Amino acid sequence: MMNKYSVSKSAVKNATARLRLTKTQAQNVLPKYAQGSSFVWSLGSTSGSQAVYDNYNERVRLVIAENGTVLDVFPIDYALQSPHNLSEEVRQSLKDSTKKTLFARRDEIHRKWCEAELAFHKNSYEIAKVRFELIDASVEEAAMLNSRLANLCTDNKRLHEDRSAFRKERTELERALVPYI
Repeated sequence: MMNKYSVSKSAVKNATARLRLTKTQAQNVLPKYAQGSSFVWSLGSTSGSQAVYDNYNERVRLVIAENGTVLDVFPIDYALQSPHNLSEEVRQSLKDSTKKTLFARRDEIHRKWCEAELAFHKNSYEIAKVRFELIDASVEEAAMLNSRLANLCTDNKRLHEDRSAFRKERTELERALVPYI
């Protein structure tokens, strides 16, 4: 069973820059690279909807969406492509320290995202409780509860924006890690 792969515009653009392919070559060859690739790592921030694959024969690393769209491509040794006057030892050290820094930053953002997620759900629970209390509330109580509900909903919007921003940053950090894994 052969999977059908499509290619995003950004993957074509990156293939022309990183693999020195023409636009047409990239559009034709990237699905073939995807076909011959092996799973490496799932991008956790995308709930498994995006993953990293390596094609060892072609020496390329791909980011592929669950729907079969090739989203990004790198030479397999992309993280080591730096000025040639650096020794292999120095390049490996740079690669390791960059990887370590990216993982630490990703973990820090993941922690912040978890905190924002908890605050959002706690606030959502409070909203549900107030709405439930409104069912049997007197006119005076309803006015007070509606005021509280308005404040909670404003907070919920802010909390939702916070958690979305953290998730987006985490996804970007995971993508930045792709060449280093």
